[in-house]
Amino acid sequence: MPRALALMYGGQAIAAAFAAPIGSYLGAVFGWRAVFWALTPIVAINLVWHLIALPSLPARQRQDFRTMFGLLKRPHFLRGLIASMLSWGSAFTMFTYLRPFLEQVTGVNVGTLSILLLVLGCAGFLGTWAAGRFVSGNVAPLLRLPALLMGGCTLGLLLLGGSVAAAGLFLALWGAANTAMSVIWMTWMSQNADDAPEAAGSLMVAAIQASILLGAVVGGLLLDGMTVFATFAGSVVLAGLAIALIGNGRRLLKPGRPALTFVQRTAQSQFIPTGDRKCP
Repeated sequence: MPRALALMYGGQAIAAAFAAPIGSYLGAVFGWRAVFWALTPIVAINLVWHLIALPSLPARQRQDFRTMFGLLKRPHFLRGLIASMLSWGSAFTMFTYLRPFLEQVTGVNVGTLSILLLVLGCAGFLGTWAAGRFVSGNVAPLLRLPALLMGGCTLGLLLLGGSVAAAGLFLALWGAANTAMSVIWMTWMSQNADDAPEAAGSLMVAAIQASILLGAVVGGLLLDGMTVFATFAGSVVLAGLAIALIGNGRRLLKPGRPALTFVQRTAQSQFIPTGDRKCP
């Protein structure tokens, strides 16, 4: 499952690696309206391709609101859903207003801005690959890692964001953690709501989209009311709340599901039984 998710999100990571810097540069040259109009035929072609290429996948079971409400009554799933919203909300509180931070605090021009966004996007591709390669077994202990890394990088930008080199390093780490987050959380969902995957997927997608929206709104209010530093500080606070809610991940497990250690997860990813591993 993690490798399949990594393959799927790999396309998103590749697109992000080039779309953001190219869009930023073209927007500075031609204006954002021209960039949006140029995207219209590309989106239309993409829609047609989806209709042609994607197969029809029938649902395993009939979906209704009772199934969704039933999932929300499960403490481990509700806790995970809220934690995922805080994680994505933290990410997009920062990411939505990254450009004004880099322009006002780091002091970059449009060329350097495009390079930094390219670094972030390429790191995101590496993060997706790493998540698909190394994430295996029970991922609950890994759920706090994206929020921890992204919150730490955002805090680092607040402290050292005036340096282009430091900003590039923090953005690379942030980009890798951001794309790995999707693989980790969706793997958790598939493991801990395996009896209702369609309903769980619908709730996860809705929660993530809502958190992206709310993160952008909260960040914008902080930016308008105070400064971009307040926006980034708000992102750090949301990341801290996510980490606190996740804890060691055990309370996000489906009842009866054991938590694997790092050694067990590594052995499982290599298809080697832990009992057969010998120390030199």
